[in-house]
Amino acid sequence: MVYALNVFNIKYGQDDVYREYSVRAGKIIYGMGGKVVSSGWKPIRQMHGDTERRHVIMVEFPSEKVFQAFLDAAEKQDIHKMRETSTSEYIWTLYEPWDMRSWVQYSDNK
Repeated sequence: MVYALNVFNIKYGQDDVYREYSVRAGKIIYGMGGKVVSSGWKPIRQMHGDTERRHVIMVEFPSEKVFQAFLDAAEKQDIHKMRETSTSEYIWTLYEPWDMRSWVQYSDNK
């Protein structure tokens, strides 16, 4: 399993384009066994001096291979440009799972 963290802004007047991208991308993601595990908007706080990003989505993929298959399918269906034209300040980072509970317990036992 891997997690894709997406933080971004939707450009003014581009809500419908991003909404359509989300529907089309979601069909690919869910069809490959992935799922959106969290989403948020309207940040309550931001780091001092950081660029504000008003939206966040965390997507779980069964593997990095499935994540790549999603990217390839989205490219084949030509939907990446919908995301690129409807958003700004987009950051997309892929993470491995982290069992933080075990990690914290390990450091407590030292």
